[in-house]
Order: sequence, then structure tokens, then C-alpha cells
Amino acid sequence: MTTPLAHIAPPWIPVPPLTYGGTELMVDLLVRGLRKRGLEVVVFCSGDSTLPAPKEGIYPLSFWPPDKFSENLHLAHAWQWLQHHPVALIHSHLENAAGFWQVWEKAPPLVVTLHTPVTPMKRDYLLHFPAVHLVAVSESQRRRLEGHPRLHLIPHGLDLAAYPEPQPKEEYLLFLGRIYPEKGLHTAIRVAQTVNLRLLCAGPVFPPDQPYFESQIAPHLDGDRVIYVGPADFANKLRLLGRAQALLLPLEVEEAFGLVMLEAMACGTPVVAYGRGAAPEVVRHGETGFIAADFAELLEGIRLTAGLNPHVCRQHVADCFSSNAMVEAYMLLYRSVL
Repeated sequence: MTTPLAHIAPPWIPVPPLTYGGTELMVDLLVRGLRKRGLEVVVFCSGDSTLPAPKEGIYPLSFWPPDKFSENLHLAHAWQWLQHHPVALIHSHLENAAGFWQVWEKAPPLVVTLHTPVTPMKRDYLLHFPAVHLVAVSESQRRRLEGHPRLHLIPHGLDLAAYPEPQPKEEYLLFLGRIYPEKGLHTAIRVAQTVNLRLLCAGPVFPPDQPYFESQIAPHLDGDRVIYVGPADFANKLRLLGRAQALLLPLEVEEAFGLVMLEAMACGTPVVAYGRGAAPEVVRHGETGFIAADFAELLEGIRLTAGLNPHVCRQHVADCFSSNAMVEAYMLLYRSVL
């Protein structure tokens, strides 16, 4: 494969991310893995991205919140550039690329990885493009797109070498991720208060989510039992994950994948989560964490985490969710498409 591949990342968070950004972390790992295997890759992303690959894009800096206008402008810039610079294949991490691709005569093949939940409206949109190769990142997501003729399943993976071996645990629970209602931090606080454990909360609060934070989260922050530490960079994320008794994710959304669950287990930390979306596929119930159906089961899961083996958590990631396996799966897909 001598002609370059093009990857289109979202423009709103740099690649790799400084703090929050599961999609951007996956793009970084995939592009690095492809280049390590000798493939040329150009990446459309924000100008403050630092991944070691040729970069293009219209936005010099990342920004939040996302919107369809900035997404379409980002895609339009990519399409204009690509029509003057031949590539073998386009791999987009934004599903709106399908509409742009449809109207380009003699376009190279398009692969789209789906990083967000598949709503009925999104399903209807994607089924209009049967020639696009869609990649679901979980079986839960794949089921919602049954009927598409070019549907593939490739789970995310991690480079385990970037995560420390399991460390001694401290008596606190951790919530890690963007803070907005669907991630369930308000429920995590109730769990921690009920089981009388400290809760550390790490993650960004973007302007649209500030009212939620101020009304439902801030009143519980006391600097002792419930502590907000702000967004965590990679080093702080590893420190928080490594020492936590458990990662607590009372999800209220059908999680497309949940890369933070892999990161927790890679550090030897079990996950206790509601069984929404991909969570039951990522967490091995009773071995690397607990999947709960209701609030009482969240409490029971927290109680039982002390009996889990941190090394089993880490080995689960090595066996089932390595970045090498992810990269090889995408290379097989590219070869089949070309």
C-alpha cells in the first residue's frame, strides 16, 4: 500500500488528547500503529494535535462544544484537499463523512468508525449509504446497525505498556470522564455516600454542562468525602486509576465502547457500571468488575471489588483489547476493501 491513507479525526479535541478524549486516543493509537507497520497516513485534525504524522486541517486550535457547522466545515476542507491529493482510502471518525463521500464521483473507498451511540436517527442516516464500510466498536453498537451490507466489528484497544502494573489500593472510588448528566456522576455520589467511601471525580465540565454541575454536583463537594480534582492529564489519570478501589460508572447512556473502562482495568482497577451499551462486553462480570442492573447492585458490586485480583483485570486487557490486535484488524479491513 504505497498511496497514503487519510484519517479524519474530529476537530474539537487534539490528537492525542491532553485530558478527555476517547476517540482521539484511539485515533492516535491506530495511526501510530499503522505508521509503525510502514503505512503512510495523513490525518485531518486540529492544529494543536501532536501525533507524529502529517497533519491537515482548517482549525489551528481545538475547541468545544462540537456542532454540525464546524464538523461540516472540517469535512469540506478535507474533501477539497483530498480531491487534489490522491489517497488509497479514507477512514473517517465522523459519520457525516458518508454524505460528503456519496456525491464525490470516483472517490476512494470510505471506512467510518462509529464512536458514539447509534440513535434511531443515526441508524436511518447510515443505512442510506450501503457502499460505505461501517465499523462498530462493540457488539451492542453492531446490533443497532444490522441490515447494513458492509458492517464490521473492531473493538478498541490499548497499548498496555503505557499503563503501570497494579499498585496498592487506597480507600476511594473514582469517577473519570466528561461530566454531564448521561455519565451519571450524580448517581456515583449517592453510591459513595451510601457505602461511606470517598469519591474522587475527575474530568472536564464544558460550558453546556455547567448548569448540571452547579445544581447536582457542586452542592455535594466538600473537599473531603466528595472531591472534584478537575480534568486529569495522562499522568494524573494513571495515578488516580492505579490507586482507586474501583472505577464507578453509573451510565445513563448506551455507551458505544467506554475506553476509560479499559484504562482502569489496565491499571489493575475493577469497574462497577450499569450494564448499558458495551459495558457488559468490556467488563468481565465477577472477574474484572461488576455489571449492575440497579442501584442496589451497584452497592453490592462496590462491596465485592475488594475480592478481585488486579492482575486478572490487567491480563483481561492484554488478552482481549490490545492496540496491536486493533491495528491488525483495521489493516485486514483495509486490504479487503482495496
